[in-house]
Amino acid sequence: MFFAPAFFAGLLAIAVPVWLHRVAKANPTHHPFASLMLLEATETQRTAKRTLRYLLLLAMRIALLLALIFAFAGPLVSPRAVPAINPDARMHAIVLDASMSMQYMDRWELALQEAAKIAAAVKSGDQVMLVVGRGRQIQVLHDSTNAANTGSLSAALQQVKPGLGRLDYGLLMTTASSWLGTRNLPVVMHIVTDLQQSASPLRFADLEPPAGVQVRLHVVGAGTVNAHIKNAALTAADGGTLTVEVGAAGMPRMETREVVATIDGKEAGRKRIELQPRAAVPAKIPFTPLQLTAGAHRIEVALEPEDALAPDDHLYAVVEHVDPRVLIVARDANSDDTAYVAAAVGSLTAPRLMVEQHTAQAMEDRSLSGYSTLVVTDMAMLSSNAAAHIGDYVNAGGTLLLTLGPAATAHTDGLLKGLRIREVRKQATRVGRIDSSHPVLRNADGWQEIRFFQHLHVEPAADDKVLVALLDGSPLLIERTVGAGRMLMLTSPLDREWNDFATHPLFVRFMGEAARYLSGAGVAATSSQVGAVVMTGLTPQAGGQIFDPRQQRVLNLNETASADRLIPDQAGFYEVRGDAGSRWIAVNVDPRESDLTQLSPQAVQRWQGLQTAQTGPAAGAPPAPVAPLPLGYWVLLIAAALLAMELLMANHYLAVRREVPR
Repeated sequence: MFFAPAFFAGLLAIAVPVWLHRVAKANPTHHPFASLMLLEATETQRTAKRTLRYLLLLAMRIALLLALIFAFAGPLVSPRAVPAINPDARMHAIVLDASMSMQYMDRWELALQEAAKIAAAVKSGDQVMLVVGRGRQIQVLHDSTNAANTGSLSAALQQVKPGLGRLDYGLLMTTASSWLGTRNLPVVMHIVTDLQQSASPLRFADLEPPAGVQVRLHVVGAGTVNAHIKNAALTAADGGTLTVEVGAAGMPRMETREVVATIDGKEAGRKRIELQPRAAVPAKIPFTPLQLTAGAHRIEVALEPEDALAPDDHLYAVVEHVDPRVLIVARDANSDDTAYVAAAVGSLTAPRLMVEQHTAQAMEDRSLSGYSTLVVTDMAMLSSNAAAHIGDYVNAGGTLLLTLGPAATAHTDGLLKGLRIREVRKQATRVGRIDSSHPVLRNADGWQEIRFFQHLHVEPAADDKVLVALLDGSPLLIERTVGAGRMLMLTSPLDREWNDFATHPLFVRFMGEAARYLSGAGVAATSSQVGAVVMTGLTPQAGGQIFDPRQQRVLNLNETASADRLIPDQAGFYEVRGDAGSRWIAVNVDPRESDLTQLSPQAVQRWQGLQTAQTGPAAGAPPAPVAPLPLGYWVLLIAAALLAMELLMANHYLAVRREVPR
């Protein structure tokens, strides 16, 4: 059976090589010739040997033409001629929940036993693979293999350890199609997990598995008793009081523990706490006074003795306690804009900020590490070296308040990279939109009263956040993240020819809130989470190195120049060393992993109901016709192989063999 039998008309082409080989036969007729002294001698070929070679070459060429004709004719074979695949065969994907909550008591040991039991029960002819869910990463630990070759899978199973991340069941389902890959068999996904309620996604519909995938839940472990450090915050603006919150979910009876506060590796306080049974509100423990000196401080809070889930009995935070110094950089120390900014920042009383003023010419070699924030009244006045120096300060974690003047169009790199400054619009306008949720703009009264006589038409970059916009949509105040630091950009200069902002009562309040926000005054201790992206502040030009909580290098030599981002996998303090000095990053576990409450039976039933039903042919219905299988592709491959053999054979058999002189 053929798809296009008309191509068999090409069989007539077989006559071409037959005719060519007939013409190419040796001619026994002798012809007279002149002197042979100038002709090169050749090897005399035997007629029988030469004839045999020509016949083999002819057969090869005829076979090549036949293969091409059959390939284009499209041969079809009945499926009955092909060995049938076992209709009951399945591909079993064993998914191990390796989140932090699986470290609780004996849950991990039970999970390994359950996974080994699933692998041992796989039938002959089935496929099996091993997948591990670690936080935001779904890792295929062992590709699919036959049921008879599960020895390597069992060995890989023993090497897996639970991590500190959080597994999201929604992420597991939505990414299943990618990590399952191309599959020819129906898939049974075995999820070995503690069925944590906090692992459920925000949208329940995200739990729907891909079509053709059946989900089976293997729940391991029991018990929900877990005490943990819930939060630690500085409740005083000067960093004098540390308040620790301790959660005690599911405690069956009252327990006495100790909360230990450590600052820079030295114990700062220890207090006893009584955890009440089934307490709905976290217990709060104050530590005062801390008496922090200027600089960055590492604060660790621990719950002793540790319980069955030890990682959440520790909490880490970094406090940047610096002298509240603000540096104002201006073209002229006696200009109006410098006086406006200095007066507004200096009027802030909580906290009191010390204001220093310097000209742009003195910024190239001046150390900026001792300032909590910088204020630059006009970016255009800075030289390239001064601008790069301030850029390094911001990249390393510093903050900056910047105003743009009319000459800013010539500066489109460094801190202003990606910002497109079009032209100066001289029509009067006012403020049209304000993001009142931002800490600097919570009191937004008075912005619409400010008159802007002219302004720069600016198009922000994709990652910029517009906090205040004018009526025509042009941004007036932009927030930008630069490395580990941040900056606020005011797109209008503080000039009475441009606006009356500096003379409005709102200006003093705005500058005070901006200085408080950028300097970090009154901000609580900061930290990140395991698996989250952290900006390190390292730049490709300067490079640097990162050390994990065990003081091991995180980066190899090829990564030191481009490590502006870090995804931590450990809890503790990471140290970032760059040309601007060292800074600390505190990393904690996800607090949702501390809640060991399991999904309700109703939620599990709804999840199972999201699976796509596998429907088969109705009883008594005639079997559906099975389409024949095409073989043209395979015949074409045979033709390609014959073509290669024909070229080699013709080159070898038809080569002229020259007589070698004695």
